Amino acid sequence: MNLRSIVPVPDRVSLPAKLFLFSQVLNGFANGTFGVVFQLYLISIGFDGADIGSISMMNAIGVALLTLPAGVLADRYGKGKIALIKPPIMVLSILMILTSKSLEMFRLAFFLLGLNNGLGTVWGPLYSLLFDREDMDKAFGLLGSIGILSNSMGNLMGFIPPILVDSYGFSLQASYWNMMTISAGLWFTTIPFTVIIVRGLVEPKVEGRFRFNLRSRGVVAKFCFLRMIESLGFLVFFSLFPYYVNRKFGVESDVLGTLFFFTNFISAAAQAMAPRVSQRLGTLKTVVASIALCTPFYLMIPLAPNLAWLSALYTIRRGFKSMADPLTGSLIMKLLYDDEKATANSIITMANQGSSIAAPWLGGLIMRQISLDLPAFLGGGVFILHAFSFYFLLRNEEVKAEKSGVD
Repeated sequence: MNLRSIVPVPDRVSLPAKLFLFSQVLNGFANGTFGVVFQLYLISIGFDGADIGSISMMNAIGVALLTLPAGVLADRYGKGKIALIKPPIMVLSILMILTSKSLEMFRLAFFLLGLNNGLGTVWGPLYSLLFDREDMDKAFGLLGSIGILSNSMGNLMGFIPPILVDSYGFSLQASYWNMMTISAGLWFTTIPFTVIIVRGLVEPKVEGRFRFNLRSRGVVAKFCFLRMIESLGFLVFFSLFPYYVNRKFGVESDVLGTLFFFTNFISAAAQAMAPRVSQRLGTLKTVVASIALCTPFYLMIPLAPNLAWLSALYTIRRGFKSMADPLTGSLIMKLLYDDEKATANSIITMANQGSSIAAPWLGGLIMRQISLDLPAFLGGGVFILHAFSFYFLLRNEEVKAEKSGVD
């Protein structure tokens, strides 16, 4: 089967790019497994939505603290060098998650995980250096599709905890913990690939004294605002989605994993289609249309009378929104110069974390004190603003003509 007939693939995919993509397969599988059991694991310990929201908030705080320094230093000293700081922090945070039982320790572990993710601001710019500018939409579409498909396969691991409980006498808590250890092993396996990718990377040399380099200030300011409202609209509800469906419909990891699995396949197909649609409509119009189309289905989720309706609405919303995700990353990279990408991306990511800090905590608090459904209405309303803002802020921006300096 020719992959290019299904997913638009860049004309040239170097060995470092292939290794990068394979490491994302491992990472995606680990994320899919972890995501389908972690909040259920916390529920089994005795935590509620507000507790889970506060744990997620610490991750965002860690990201906010380290993202900007990581981006500035990456543009000055090399994105690869900054990427190599990630593995030790990641290992420590994951080991703490696996051994924690108290709310305070989980918060600390997620703070460290946030520091690791803050360093991850270099991954998008680093990946973009592996491709020519005209292949950027295809490159990010391919990356998104691979990540989602591997995540989907990880979601299917949600079927294992009930089997461990019914056939082998495990408790639910122990079965969820075992799935988390599998995720940890896969995350640790990506470390050698990170080292190989960085060693094979050729980066443009920066001459002269250290300085803060950011020519595209207007573009960065606009994306900061757009990322902040997108993050608020999404995380105020979906950061607690496993908790929500567990409390409202009694869903456990097997049903949740099935839902994520099929939804992710729809999402992967949408991301694969995105570059083709953008060639017809343009990148900006495609992004705006996908955000606008997903919003009504977001607003209808809390109105779903049963799990079947909720699953349908969740899947359709995810499919429309997924077309925007790789194109947004591609558009950011195309509107920036190569020597400012990591700095600019770190600023955008740091601004995004303002909402990421507040949204899970706010959503959990609303679910505890007011209503399980209210955060979904709030998030859907914010997405209306997001769609209008995206178009009117970026319609006059021009793609940078500068070519990549990497062989």
